[in-house]
Amino acid sequence: MRTKKKSTRTQKQLNIVSVHLPPAAKAKLDDVCFTRGMSIKMLLGRLIIWFVDLNRTEQSIVLGQIEVSDINNLAEMLMKRGKKPAKRKK
Repeated sequence: MRTKKKSTRTQKQLNIVSVHLPPAAKAKLDDVCFTRGMSIKMLLGRLIIWFVDLNRTEQSIVLGQIEVSDINNLAEMLMKRGKKPAKRKK
């Protein structure tokens, strides 16, 4: 009887996500990736990690879906940012 050898390598479990973009958006994405010297996969991976690490209010802002329950948090964030001096570019 044959037994399967266990792989000594740990296999990465890949999660594949398909994204459908209009041609104009895909062209802009290609331009950004070329300019930044990175692949689309690398860019999207970084964006997803950045997005999921945002708090609920910040996610709502990015998505353009400000929920009633987030209005107080949003107001507090804006008030805090309004009190900080703006950074000047040299």
